Amino acid sequence: MTINSYLVKSTVVAALGGLLFGFDTAVIAGTTRALSETYHLSPGSLGVTVAAALWGTILGAMLAGIPGDRYGRRDSLRAMAVLYLISSLGCAFAWSWSTLVFFRFIGGLGIGGSSVLGPCTSRRLRPLNGGGGW
Repeated sequence: MTINSYLVKSTVVAALGGLLFGFDTAVIAGTTRALSETYHLSPGSLGVTVAAALWGTILGAMLAGIPGDRYGRRDSLRAMAVLYLISSLGCAFAWSWSTLVFFRFIGGLGIGGSSVLGPCTSRRLRPLNGGGGW
């Protein structure tokens, strides 16, 4: 099987969901002290801030099949990319603690959705003759 550019692009897109969740986990772990000082957070509020992306990821993974079936996986993945953009800009310019938590949740929706839809999309790239050993 030859590797073409479409296969490479699709594989990269499918891998980004898991990569971004791991990256988000590492970034938030390094900013907990600054977040606590900036927003005057209690330990419970800090926990909510950190967990907001995880809650979004769970919900996004549970519900991603709905737009994936209705609008197609590719268009739904594009919508997930828009959620990433909205989340990153919102977190960067968060004007209050509640907006930061909201935009982290939105990012989690994108991560969860792309974690489900990305592998489903790349699965369709397998050869139709049943050979799956790339």
